Amino acid sequence: MELLIRNGFVYDPINGVNGEKMDIAVKDGKIVEKVNENNAKIINASGMIVMPGGVDIHSHIAGGKVNSGRILRPEDHFKDFERKTSITRSGVGYSIPSTFTTGYRYARMGYTTVMDPAMPPLEAKHTHEELSDIPIIDKASYPLIGDWWFVLEYLRDGKIEECARHVAWMIKAAKGYAIKVVNPGGLEAWGFGHNVCSIDDQVPNFGDNTT
Repeated sequence: MELLIRNGFVYDPINGVNGEKMDIAVKDGKIVEKVNENNAKIINASGMIVMPGGVDIHSHIAGGKVNSGRILRPEDHFKDFERKTSITRSGVGYSIPSTFTTGYRYARMGYTTVMDPAMPPLEAKHTHEELSDIPIIDKASYPLIGDWWFVLEYLRDGKIEECARHVAWMIKAAKGYAIKVVNPGGLEAWGFGHNVCSIDDQVPNFGDNTT
């Protein structure tokens, strides 16, 4: 398939293109120097910005956490909704959009990829099911293991290599893209009414923080 995007203001920082008015030729999903205009689909981008798709590396879009939010904010479903059209499905938005609306709105903003940054390992299947339901955009998730007991126990006992192997296995088993480590031991401390403010704070049941 050939595509020609004409007369747009192109921004491509890597290649030093800063708002130049130009055409973009695409063949079989790749940008090329030129295409046969007689065979190509032509899009008139006059007055519009053409740029690489945005990547959001931190957005909570799937899993139990967002479903809890949807339950807590049912009024959002009435406040902001999208009707079904010939090419899109109905959905709701506002603070926590439904899966279809999430994909549609990210695409409208120019994003092509969104990464969900907090997937509890035990909720991996649920999270991936929701990610698969989001249309148009590419997406992936980071297993949240900064308070995973296996990890905390390995670190407490100084078993660094065993911890690394476990984390590698967890990424594969949960089909994660990377890992999320934020405030290690913090959730464990919060469960006992405490907080972790520095790397030397005590984590209940595990002693010093995960350093």
